[in-house]
Amino acid sequence: MRGPKPMRKFITFVLLFVAISPLFSLYTRFKVWAAPIPPGVYLGGLELSTLKDPADIRHHVERIYQEPIGLYFGGKRLPLLSEEVDFYVDVDQMMHEATGYLEGTTFLDIAVREALGFAQQRRDVPVRFTVNVEKLRAWLTTVAATQNSVPTLSRALPPKQEWDDGMAAAALPDGYVGTFEQDWIWQAGEPGYTLDVEASIPLAVAALTAKEDRTAALVLVEQASPPPTIDALARTLDNYTADFPGFAALYIHDLTTDEEVNVDADIAFSGMSTLKIGIVAAVMQKLDGGIRANDPVSRDVGLWIDYALGESNNHAANQLLSWLGDGNVRTGTQRFTEFMHSLGFVNTYMQSGYDVDVQLPQIPTAANQRDDWDTNPDPNLQSTPAEMGRLLSAVYECSQGQGIIIEKYGETITPAECETILFYMSHDQFQEMLWGGLPDIPNAWIVHKHGFAYESHSDVALIWGPTGPYVVSFFVYRAGWMDWATSNSRMKGVSRATWRFFEFRQKQLALTTPPPHILSPPPGYVQIHDDYKPVVSTGGK
Repeated sequence: MRGPKPMRKFITFVLLFVAISPLFSLYTRFKVWAAPIPPGVYLGGLELSTLKDPADIRHHVERIYQEPIGLYFGGKRLPLLSEEVDFYVDVDQMMHEATGYLEGTTFLDIAVREALGFAQQRRDVPVRFTVNVEKLRAWLTTVAATQNSVPTLSRALPPKQEWDDGMAAAALPDGYVGTFEQDWIWQAGEPGYTLDVEASIPLAVAALTAKEDRTAALVLVEQASPPPTIDALARTLDNYTADFPGFAALYIHDLTTDEEVNVDADIAFSGMSTLKIGIVAAVMQKLDGGIRANDPVSRDVGLWIDYALGESNNHAANQLLSWLGDGNVRTGTQRFTEFMHSLGFVNTYMQSGYDVDVQLPQIPTAANQRDDWDTNPDPNLQSTPAEMGRLLSAVYECSQGQGIIIEKYGETITPAECETILFYMSHDQFQEMLWGGLPDIPNAWIVHKHGFAYESHSDVALIWGPTGPYVVSFFVYRAGWMDWATSNSRMKGVSRATWRFFEFRQKQLALTTPPPHILSPPPGYVQIHDDYKPVVSTGGK
């Protein structure tokens, strides 16, 4: 009874073998057909299963991956050839990995999907390659050496004539057509960029191994443009005054930061009326207790100061020199000179009062012995733009209880007396020259003293600007005759450029404008003109 069972098993096996033998044949033929890259298998992102010749596959892959790549340094495209860094694609290795999908259950899945018309599951063989990283690093280092940039500095665009068709200049009347002068414009510098070589290497490799977007933005480290410095203002004003038809010299002192601008400011000039600031300072040093209401002498001194500084009255200045010299003008000039020298202003002196006919021999100073410029200074009274500017700075600092005047004469001159000097200076309401260059003339916080001589003009001003107080001292000279239009327009230009600089600095550094200082009259003040303002405007715009 056992005999028939083995026979039945054998017959079943034979029948099954006969039934599935065609499937084995089809499976084998499909494997041959699918080689070397089965359907759904991608080489480096490329679908190449229709290519059967390894040489064709190699050519196709190498043609794509050997193309130059584009590496961007900012907006500049830099091509990199693969051979420059020994970049090669190992196509044989990639095809070998692809053939691994012709075995086992993975290939059975591929075969069944192909037979039934189902979409293939994607299987990727990554790009296999070699690259010389040292050559790539060296290439990027060369790029850094040629493309790295340093930040540029802030700069100013000077005024220029522009054409307005009724649309460009908002400050002009509606419907205006014609030319207008563009104001000073300060521009921030451009940032600098440094290539980060190490961080850029993997990005360059990624571009070399990309099949389509074969570009990369290199990693750049940005260095911001430095904040605007006083040196930028110095360069701007040096250039702006270089073509002056004669000689122009200026000094600026930022009283907030203690920074200075010196453009030929140590040249000797005629002292002119600007010396009256120093005369009044010397008077205040001698005057015990300042301008007092119950002291007729100090009230008289106050009136002389008012006329000398407010109206630039030479007779009143001579009265001050006479009082300083105990009734002798010549002695007063000597004491004035000694006072100025004691503060370190050794290029400033007077030998006579104003409006004298006798010209005394010039006293040699470092400023008038220079051979680079001769401004034909008055031998009787001389100074320099730098010393006049520093004197006004010293007066302001004294009003705040500090500085060289307090250090030298703290027992005989008080902050209130220095403020009195500034108060009387506020009566010089000649709204031209440095004052005329400010953007909001009626509301400007400014005290100044201007001066005129036959060949020279000057103006020394303390201005409350966008970042706080600063001093401008500007002197010009022209042999034969210094005409008003030339000097006034250039002084306005210097003043406007300086104001715009501090305005620009305030915006760039997000600074807060300190409240302007209010000047009060001294107790013994006698108002001599109805239109004189008792305090300086707090507009400061």
